[in-house]
Amino acid sequence: MKLKRFILIAAVISIIAACHNTKNSSSSGFELSGKLTEAGPGVLIYLDRISQDGSTHLDSTKIGSDGSFSFHTKGISKGFYILRITESDFATLILDSSEKVNVTGDAQFLGNTYNVTGSPDTKLFCELNNASKINYAQRDSLQKMFEAKINLAGGKKDKLDSLNKAIEGPYDTIVERHVRYLIGFLKSNMTSFASLAAIEQLSPDKYLSYYTSLDSGLSNRYPNSPYVKLFTDKVETLKKLAPGAMAPEISLPDTNGKMVSLSGFKGKVVLIDFWASWCGPCKAALPHVVEMYKKYKDKNFTVFSVSLDKDKDHWLEAIHQFGLKWTQVSDLKYWDSPVVSLYNFNSIPFTILVSKEGKIVDKNLDEQSMDEEIGQLVNDKKM
Repeated sequence: MKLKRFILIAAVISIIAACHNTKNSSSSGFELSGKLTEAGPGVLIYLDRISQDGSTHLDSTKIGSDGSFSFHTKGISKGFYILRITESDFATLILDSSEKVNVTGDAQFLGNTYNVTGSPDTKLFCELNNASKINYAQRDSLQKMFEAKINLAGGKKDKLDSLNKAIEGPYDTIVERHVRYLIGFLKSNMTSFASLAAIEQLSPDKYLSYYTSLDSGLSNRYPNSPYVKLFTDKVETLKKLAPGAMAPEISLPDTNGKMVSLSGFKGKVVLIDFWASWCGPCKAALPHVVEMYKKYKDKNFTVFSVSLDKDKDHWLEAIHQFGLKWTQVSDLKYWDSPVVSLYNFNSIPFTILVSKEGKIVDKNLDEQSMDEEIGQLVNDKKM
């Protein structure tokens, strides 16, 4: 069981947001004001735009003796912004050029106390953020309890298996509860920028239809928004990697420098395994991949390993150490390898199961699913 930790919504937004030109933006009607407690007179408060590469500072003003502040910043257009006292004390806002927004809260704990009026999308974002924090806190609490009981189990396999089964049900219930919330949120807000934060919490492999629906809703309402255009690009990439799509071609040198292509294995079921010798979880997963190879290699199945190594000697050493008998390829470019963006992954090990016709069947399989799905594919006479 993989227990996921909470990713701050603001961090998610920094990935999907985009820098954009503000020279032609009109924000003559924009106002951002408010009153904060515990600020102290003369303290500066800053307004930044969240961008794909981080954030861009736009404006700053001093907080008055009564805690009040006011911005009349030019160049505001529909998008994500940060109102901050310090780098770690901030409020995430979704602003538009004609909005008159008011923010209240405690300047010492702005991110946890801020309330907003005058910005419907920010209100939705706050509701989503609060629901997400509560749910992920519940997951963290369960995980900590699980880890504590593991320590008490003393490494005994039977106890560990029992604990895992006992914790898996409650954990899955918490996850599914939040998934239902997210789906309901999206259905009700298919034209809201706040939904860009909601959709990032759903697996595109399972919920691609919601990605495409949100893309359609936002594109119709904000056809020129760079945020939306970037999201559209992402959705198009996801479609190309959805189950049923042809697996993108990979052509890379093997251990002897000979170019080998994925398409050369057409007619076989292929498990593409993205890994690296420096990756601990990858090496922990290799024994099962070896087991699958030995079990099905005589049934029109093979593994195609694509390494993100940068040191050839270390790569070759790991291949020898784990007895990897199938095709190994790498351009030794680490995370700069084109295969990373081609297959849109940000962690390894990452696996793709490909049919005999070269179509994507499934991604990131666990051990049980890997065995079951490979078995079904190699025994399917129609494939």
